[in-house]
Amino acid sequence: MVKQIIVGKCSSAMQDDFKKAGKTPPAGMISETCGCIADGYGKGQSLDQAKAACVKQSTAKYNP
Repeated sequence: MVKQIIVGKCSSAMQDDFKKAGKTPPAGMISETCGCIADGYGKGQSLDQAKAACVKQSTAKYNP
């Protein structure tokens, strides 16, 4: 349940950020990044720690 809430809030925030920037996110980027954040949180990381690690990982993968 907590994972679903994190993924939902994260997905909305990322979609808003891309929309404000006038860009379209690469396919799968939002769900992968938000799932990573929720998983990291579930493994004991703070949301900030999980976000930092997952955004770095996602940026490296989707923006080579």
